[in-house]
Amino acid sequence: MKIEDPSRTKFVRVWKQLDVNEVKKHILYVDDLYGTCGNCKRLGLNYLKDKTCPECNTTFKYMATNSKNPADVAKLLNRIEKENIQLIMIDREDFERSNASDAAKNLFKN
Repeated sequence: MKIEDPSRTKFVRVWKQLDVNEVKKHILYVDDLYGTCGNCKRLGLNYLKDKTCPECNTTFKYMATNSKNPADVAKLLNRIEKENIQLIMIDREDFERSNASDAAKNLFKN
């Protein structure tokens, strides 16, 4: 999609149903420049360079951050757009809440 006037665009959170287990396998947790693989917990990954985890070979499709500061999140989003990095930013709290909900359901299954 071609954007006619980039100065008028803003980042907006969009709600979409996702398979939590699929996200868990392909998520990169990012804090500043370095991140952690959500699948194997490998530390020190660079979201600008590492498209896959060198430890478990998972391909990253999603990224999430602990930052609550909208300016920091926008900085990450601007960077992945500028570098044409194919990662989808998801809200970490939403994801962890969904993940915890599934874990609680599985805890009481017989």
